[in-house]
Formats: sequence, structure tokens, C-alpha cells
Amino acid sequence: MKGPGLLGVLLGALVSSCGPYIDEVVKERGAKVEAKLVQVRALGEELNRTPLLTQDEPTKVQVTLGMAAGGYPSAKITAALTYAEDLRDLDELGLVYARVNESSLVNQCAANVHTEREPWDPLFPSSPPASGTGYSATRRFDACERLTHLFVLRTRAFARPSPGRTNPATQGQEFDAGFIDVDVLIFDLAEKRRVGGLRVQAESDVKLDGATEFKVEFDLQYNLEKAIVASLKKNAPNVTVVGGHS
Repeated sequence: MKGPGLLGVLLGALVSSCGPYIDEVVKERGAKVEAKLVQVRALGEELNRTPLLTQDEPTKVQVTLGMAAGGYPSAKITAALTYAEDLRDLDELGLVYARVNESSLVNQCAANVHTEREPWDPLFPSSPPASGTGYSATRRFDACERLTHLFVLRTRAFARPSPGRTNPATQGQEFDAGFIDVDVLIFDLAEKRRVGGLRVQAESDVKLDGATEFKVEFDLQYNLEKAIVASLKKNAPNVTVVGGHS
């Protein structure tokens, strides 16, 4: 859920073993990616001045947004998801539960450029960031250089689902439902301004067969992604979503 699948990792490792190496990719393309990161940082400043949404703010912006699970970013995307927490330090991921798919791209690009490694993940504080590869950096830099818009998820309210427990009556696994309420703020990178926004809420189910901690978290992530896609169809009909759930 938080990275490429096993097959994607193996294929990436196989291709990267043939070069180019990540230091070569960074030397050749780092300046262009850094210019895009400057635009992203400017949005962080604008985000701090943006009040909470009181209603949906529909937009006619025409972009292709990546929400695919695993692997590397699609060659078609021109917009990316990120979290407000991710903008505090672009070389690191913010502390986010039930992270939606393909929301780490900007931080991956930044960490690859600045450290030649993956971004540090606070969900795994004892694990040092893995080394980057020339193959993965190339794919990510391609996507980051194309970005024209950023969709920023800003959490308004959040309740984590409880651990699974056995219901004596049914012997099934149950838990208190999780809940998340976010603003999805749509920013134009070049113009450094907000061009739309969505009010999105989601909650996890209270019953899942064979519930595990991973399954409970994935359920909230899945439902949040569905809610985002549904809101985009209603309020941003010109946004094409690659991946995502509907």
C-alpha cells in the first residue's frame, strides 16, 4: 500500500542494474526538478494562508491526476496528490495514516535529488531510507517535471479505527469505525494560487471478515480514495484520474 508491489520492485531493480545510476540522473536532471520543487514550496506558504473550506469550490481545470496503486507514476499524469504534512520537509514524508495511493511523488523526487535515497517515512522511524535507483528516479523526474497542479489533502478531523476485536455473539471481527474529514485543495503551480477545492469525508466499515490491522487501515484508505474520485467527478469533471477507486 505504501510503495511499489513486489513485481514492480524486482523489475525496477533489474532495469536499474543496467544503469544509469541515480547520481548520473540527478546530475543531468536535478536542476529542472529543483525548479519544480521551488514552486511546491511556494504553495506551502500559500497553504498556510488558506482558510478551511466551507463548501466545495468546483473547478474547470483540465489535468490528469495520478492515483494508481504501486509501481511508478503514469507517463500521462500532469497533477499529483500530496498531504499538507508532506510540505513541511520535502525530503521526508509526513506522518499520515491510511495514505492514499500515489501521494508521495513530490517527496520522492525531492529525496532522490537531495539525498539519492527514498524519503524518510515516520511510520517506520527505525528504518533508514533505502537507496534510490537511476530507473526509479528517471520515472519520477519525468512525472515531476510535467506537473502543472498539486492536489493537497489537508486533514480537518481524524479518528483512527480501533484494533479488531471478537464479537462474542457472532465470533466475527469488529472494531470502531475510523473517520477522516479533509479539504482537497487544488493549486496551480506556475501561478501559485488555489483554483478549486473539495470537502471530502470517509469512514471505514465496522465489520470486516478476518480483520487485521493492515486490512482496517486499507479499508479507510480505500473509502477515502472512492470519496475523492466521486467528488472530482462532480466538482472537477475535466480532471482525468489514473487509478483510484470508483
